[in-house]
Amino acid sequence: MRPNLSSPFEVFSPASDLIATLILGSGALMLLSVCFAAFALGSHVWSRYQTRVWKRQKEDWDAQIVTVLAGDLRPQTLTDTVPKKYYGSFLEALMPYATVVDGSEKQIIQALAAPFLPRVKANLSSRRSLVRARAVQRLGLLGGPEQAAALRQMLDDSSPRVVERTVHSLARVGGAADAERLLDCLPRLAHVDPRHLSSSLVHLGEAAAPTMRAAMADDERPPFVRICCAETLRELRDTASVAAAAWLLEDAKFRDMLQFPKVTASLLRLLKHLGKGVHGPLIRAYCHAPASFVRLHAARALGQLGTPEDEVLLGALVYGDESRWVALGAARSLIEIGSITPLRKLRTLDHPRAALASDLLLSFDQ
Repeated sequence: MRPNLSSPFEVFSPASDLIATLILGSGALMLLSVCFAAFALGSHVWSRYQTRVWKRQKEDWDAQIVTVLAGDLRPQTLTDTVPKKYYGSFLEALMPYATVVDGSEKQIIQALAAPFLPRVKANLSSRRSLVRARAVQRLGLLGGPEQAAALRQMLDDSSPRVVERTVHSLARVGGAADAERLLDCLPRLAHVDPRHLSSSLVHLGEAAAPTMRAAMADDERPPFVRICCAETLRELRDTASVAAAAWLLEDAKFRDMLQFPKVTASLLRLLKHLGKGVHGPLIRAYCHAPASFVRLHAARALGQLGTPEDEVLLGALVYGDESRWVALGAARSLIEIGSITPLRKLRTLDHPRAALASDLLLSFDQ
């Protein structure tokens, strides 16, 4: 019987379908890749264009803001030219000025921001914490005391980031009456550097010092809050807090370094800047504390409040303390009190700290 050859390609039809499918799939992927590349290129070009536009716009606003600050242009004349959709960008342009000016110039910046602040306040109720945090920051830098009421409500926000921004902002536009409320919020911000918070709390002014002193001495307050208070009082240069700090350092509780080492270090920093020579004996006792950073701050405090009689103690720290930072702090204090004999001797010895002494004396000899 003759074989059936009427359809010779039927044998290859499944393979042909597969090849066709692969070709079509590859073509689709290639087309998709081209689309993505075109989109990425377009986005890049658009972004660069927007950046150039923003740069030109900011340069124009900067020139006009300077003119307003100089008194040659009324604030309203400038704000009337700002399109509503660009209010956020205009406020961003104002922010750098708000951080450096004061007095009448600060009032001018606030006048420039005033027409747009109602829209900023509306963002306080946003579902996005980032938007709320930005709104809080703008109100604190560009607003005045009239924004304090709105900011107080944000102290209970669910986001720690918003609470942190609120503490900074309310400290700027609020007053001493807000000190207690702000201190109550600080435990939620234990992840923040206390000195960063104190740099804002200091804006509350000297009238807030009694509240800070009471909180610093309150052993029922969290240690973090007490540290923030000590750092704020130091920046306020509140001399009345020196007696409170000395009293606390003499307390037996503070001699247990396992409980309050960080609070103790802050109190020693306060004494270093505001204390007197009479506090020397108290500070010397902490040069033997178990915590190295307590020894460091005690040694540094002696650089301001010590005498040449502390040469032996500080020299021992330079030679033998297990912490290089403590040794460095003690060496600097020796130079500050004018007792460099231990360092000159150490420089000539085969000792691990000889290079440290040599480096410090090099700058001293120059």
